[in-house]
Amino acid sequence: MGSNETKPTILDIETLNAISTRLRDRADSVHQFSLVELITDLRIAARCADLLGHIRFEISEIAAKCRDEDAARELRDLIEDAKRAEPVVGP
Repeated sequence: MGSNETKPTILDIETLNAISTRLRDRADSVHQFSLVELITDLRIAARCADLLGHIRFEISEIAAKCRDEDAARELRDLIEDAKRAEPVVGP
């Protein structure tokens, strides 16, 4: 890796919860009226992080109980895809 490259962010449940909390706290700390749209966007992003964490947890629970190996593998692949902040490009 070059010196300009950064390590990819892994969106595990703990990270999503932390991001959600930070975004919500930042939205609550904005006091300028002209930033109302930013506040709304931060709250929506915080809710998205909450929801993604919950969905990932529920999918992993379903995958663990799933008796269909192909379906379980597809569910685990979805969980892995949702862990990355940046989509993988290329092979």
